[in-house]
Amino acid sequence: MYLIGHALKNIVRNKGRYLLIGAVLTISFLAVTVSAMIHFTTAAVIDDYSDRFGASVYFTPDLRKLLALTEPDEDGMYRNPEITTEQYIAFSKSDAVRNTLFQGSRQTYGDGLIGLDQGGEERSLASDAWNSFTESDTHDTQPRRQAPNTTVLGYSDSSLMEDFARGLRELDEGSLFAAPGECMVSRDFADLNGLNLGDSFDLQDVNSTEVGPLHLTVCGIYLDITTPQPDGSDWAVTNRRNEILTSFSTLEEHSIQGLYVTAVYYLKSPDLAPAFESYLRENGLDEVYNVNVDAASYNNIVKPVESLKNISAAFLAVILSVGCLVLILLSMLGVRERKYEIGVLRAMGMPKGKVAFGLICESVCVMALCLCIGFGVGSVIAQPISDAIMEEQANLVEQQPQPDFGDILSSTAGAKETVSALQEVEIVLAPESIVLIAMISLALGLLTNVAGIFYITRYEPMKILWGKSG
Repeated sequence: MYLIGHALKNIVRNKGRYLLIGAVLTISFLAVTVSAMIHFTTAAVIDDYSDRFGASVYFTPDLRKLLALTEPDEDGMYRNPEITTEQYIAFSKSDAVRNTLFQGSRQTYGDGLIGLDQGGEERSLASDAWNSFTESDTHDTQPRRQAPNTTVLGYSDSSLMEDFARGLRELDEGSLFAAPGECMVSRDFADLNGLNLGDSFDLQDVNSTEVGPLHLTVCGIYLDITTPQPDGSDWAVTNRRNEILTSFSTLEEHSIQGLYVTAVYYLKSPDLAPAFESYLRENGLDEVYNVNVDAASYNNIVKPVESLKNISAAFLAVILSVGCLVLILLSMLGVRERKYEIGVLRAMGMPKGKVAFGLICESVCVMALCLCIGFGVGSVIAQPISDAIMEEQANLVEQQPQPDFGDILSSTAGAKETVSALQEVEIVLAPESIVLIAMISLALGLLTNVAGIFYITRYEPMKILWGKSG
């Protein structure tokens, strides 16, 4: 207790020196608090966004390669090499892929079901565009092929159903498909066919006789205000009110034969693009296709936060470096004033450890007060500082030129994930921040009396007093 009381008296006695030290410590603790809170919070946000929103990959044909590597057909048309359903699924198995969004479609005919605008295709039937199956070479009679009156769409994720997000479709009754074999139909299609929740029906793929019937059960009925015939035709298969929505897994488990698939792949990081392209080539992606990584959208989300994290780390390093130098300088200047006091205490027989403990007690008391002030103020101002830096970094990212791929994304790669850039990061006090602040506080506290402790442990009492008298 004597040493603690003596330490408090020394703080008051040397208040001028400790005011300077306190000011440096307070500024340092404030900077440490702000930087640590921003750094660890942004690190967690970056990890979370990297897990949820990877860099999307899509394929586009290279016209020069198409002309050089392929031959025109009998009509003089150059056609892109086919990417099969099996390949789309195989590509998703790469270790570089975080997530894959699949969309599948199958043109079908429902015996006993009527599609809106059904009958408009009769003119094409007569012209042999949708003719019946012809007899085989062995003259075995094959089932007659029906013109499709429905289209089944399968989605691996509900976010792909953009019409619902745009307000063009809305669930009117029931629920979204979840279990295998569940589907949703439009209100117009349901009313036309007398379908209710729980009703089942079978659909036959019109493009393949080897695919068995697809058995579906109505789990939901949706309202639809989309344009029924976007291309102006009058076929049932092109009428959007005849679209039957289900999960991609339902179509995949039924059969991938005759299934038309599009996919968008999301990498764990844009840096994995070369490895993923090598994997694609090994699994049969034709050289005609370029592999494009939408790093711009990924960077639009993550880059401002990464910049905020780096700025906070740099700011912390600068403040600590300057603070340490100033504290060491003040400690060296202060020990000249207290050299005689230390020598007297040592000459009176006080052990080195107790003298050092007294100096450390002084540092701890000053450090505790400064830490409370710096920590309190830093916690309050961390959020405004983060918001200001985030806004500036977001503006810089927006000003950078971004590649324009036009409509190529929607036509070649399916749906593209749209995520708004982060506008604000909610700064919180993470456990890592507390540990870092505590460690830095201890280090800075020891620096305030490092020179005094050096004198105590290195020199004998008479030498210290002789140096003072000299």
